[in-house]
Amino acid sequence: MPLLGKSDTFSENPDVREVEKVVAKEARTDQKNLDHAITDLSHADKSHNKSIKAANKAAHALDKAVAKEHKAAKAVNKAVHNHEVAVANEQNAEKVIQIKKQHEARLEQDLEQKKQHLDALRQRKEHNDQVREAKLADIHAGEPAPPEARSSYNAGDRASIADSVGTSGTANTSSTDVGGTQA
Repeated sequence: MPLLGKSDTFSENPDVREVEKVVAKEARTDQKNLDHAITDLSHADKSHNKSIKAANKAAHALDKAVAKEHKAAKAVNKAVHNHEVAVANEQNAEKVIQIKKQHEARLEQDLEQKKQHLDALRQRKEHNDQVREAKLADIHAGEPAPPEARSSYNAGDRASIADSVGTSGTANTSSTDVGGTQA
């Protein structure tokens, strides 16, 4: 009987069948939560990658603005106005890159939190799966075994085993009690 998949073969015992249905529902809920966390992590990763690209683009824009400012400084006698515009562009680019880097840092923290949340969900799911399997094993251990699975061990075998252990002297401790006195 599969533990976590759909099964048409539930136990004939109504109490066990109800527990099996609850366990299956919990497993589906855990899987949905895990799938949702994976999706969230994927979205956060994409946002993080976009912010890295935007920060790189802003850094490139800053480099361009600095180059333009140097070029304008060389020709300051001819183009004072161009020099001032380039300085303003540089300042704006620095502000943009600072904002983009702050955004990148926030997204990176969010990504790390989502990774930790995903790890916690995975661990909780594994733990819940183990608990469910243990519950099912306990429930199925209480059901009577089918005739072909029953042992052919009988009381006569038990007596012969007890005699052989008693005669070897290894397991026969009934002749003396804890204090060492004869029984």
